[in-house]
Amino acid sequence: MRPVFIIAVLSGGAVASVFSSANSQPPDRLPELPSSSDSPPQSPYGVGRAPFEQRPATSCSAASCHGGGQVGKVGSEHSTWAPQAFPAGPSDPHTRAYSVLFNSVSVQMAKYLDLKDAKGNSKVPAHQATLCLKCHAVDGASEPATRDQILSEGVGCGACHGPGEKWIGLHYTSEWKGLSNREKWDKYGFVPAGNLVARTLNCAECHSGDSDRDVNHDLYAAGHPRLAFESARFHFQPDYRKHWVEKTPQPDFEVRAWVVGQAAALRSATDLLRARAEQADKPAGVWPEFAGYSCYSCHQKVGEGDVRGGVSDAFQTRRPGVPGWEVWSNTAAGIAAEYCGAAYPGLSSPNLTEVHKLRKLMGERAAPPATAVKEQATKALAELDAWLVAMQAAEDDKTKLRPVAAGTAERLAHAIAANAIAKDGKLADHDWDALAANYLGCGAMFHAIRAGDRAAPAPKWGAELESLRAGLRFPTLKGQRFDSPYDYDRKKIDLLRVNFERLRDATAPTGGK
Repeated sequence: MRPVFIIAVLSGGAVASVFSSANSQPPDRLPELPSSSDSPPQSPYGVGRAPFEQRPATSCSAASCHGGGQVGKVGSEHSTWAPQAFPAGPSDPHTRAYSVLFNSVSVQMAKYLDLKDAKGNSKVPAHQATLCLKCHAVDGASEPATRDQILSEGVGCGACHGPGEKWIGLHYTSEWKGLSNREKWDKYGFVPAGNLVARTLNCAECHSGDSDRDVNHDLYAAGHPRLAFESARFHFQPDYRKHWVEKTPQPDFEVRAWVVGQAAALRSATDLLRARAEQADKPAGVWPEFAGYSCYSCHQKVGEGDVRGGVSDAFQTRRPGVPGWEVWSNTAAGIAAEYCGAAYPGLSSPNLTEVHKLRKLMGERAAPPATAVKEQATKALAELDAWLVAMQAAEDDKTKLRPVAAGTAERLAHAIAANAIAKDGKLADHDWDALAANYLGCGAMFHAIRAGDRAAPAPKWGAELESLRAGLRFPTLKGQRFDSPYDYDRKKIDLLRVNFERLRDATAPTGGK
């Protein structure tokens, strides 16, 4: 029988007696923990899992902390997040992450797969499987009752802000506020989500995957939804009840969210590729892992020969038999790198030389040597980390960070639209993932412009954007929507090329190409 967990939304001082230490007085000073190195950081903070105990989300729900009961207000973050507090209207989908492990799809997936729990038991249901719990809940409490409550809360506070064991009783002190963001992460496992790089990397660990959370082709085949992470799109969800307010104004926030999102998604994909290559010669290793390639390179209508490859006057083609590696994450990363200095004035644009070498290696044949891939992916990962470290440092030093220059969102929209069209007039990449990624980037810039000044007229290229959306939308049959572009034929591809040309021209500063 499915276990029933009761989550009490506590108020006042009740939480402190249950989840805090017996001493209710704030500490005089922070405890001495090992100091971090003074050498320049080689990787961004907030990546991975800190080795500390988790605390239930209700440990943040006191009225004097984050349970003020006023949705959307400072001091009411838990009230805004918790579905039990205000069940009507928009909600935070993270609160349902654990409960979906009990639905019919998850039950069926568990029957198909040999899922294991933390003790190594096989054939367990999804809500007990270690692999599923890594992203569908916050796992990491040793005390059984506490662990059960944390699991039932879904993706709660600890998933995004880090395990609370070391920081929960300290993060409101004056000395805590004097720590740098990196110190908060390195010493206490706190993820400073106000830093857009730390936040997005944290999101990508589950929404894209990493070396510890691998949603592979077996999971997809069993019924798991595909992971296609687009940070700017995830942030702009009308039905997403956010429990925070962005301090960065528009359009600056949207521009930076898109640039950081491209870097973070590609970093996760590269780390996942490195880990898969490292495991290739192990008994449980799979190489190549199909989940890392473009789904619709293989999953398309039989008989569409001109779509699958060969010579075409409408689009560039790949080597026959070689699907694109992480097309979704790779497509617009070059534009994001080019506009890094525009999003964060003062920063240089990275060359991504090692990333280009990795793409070339992955495009040479269907199963490139795993050893070579691991070596090159490691170099590309270090290159991406250096880029993210630079943007993270710029985010931390808000006093010196200059605003995004006027017109940047428009120029970026033009660059992304032009990214879809090669110099010879063909589509640079006809893959649905590539065109969808370019469309979403342009959509983010449209929103940035609109949100930046609601009183100003909307950009004049809304019709072109809507035409692309219609062309990329999955078809429906008898009221049921396909989960792939089933009708993605030559006619539709040609129309998408024309609409991208129109969007490119409409967003051009002078009205030309």
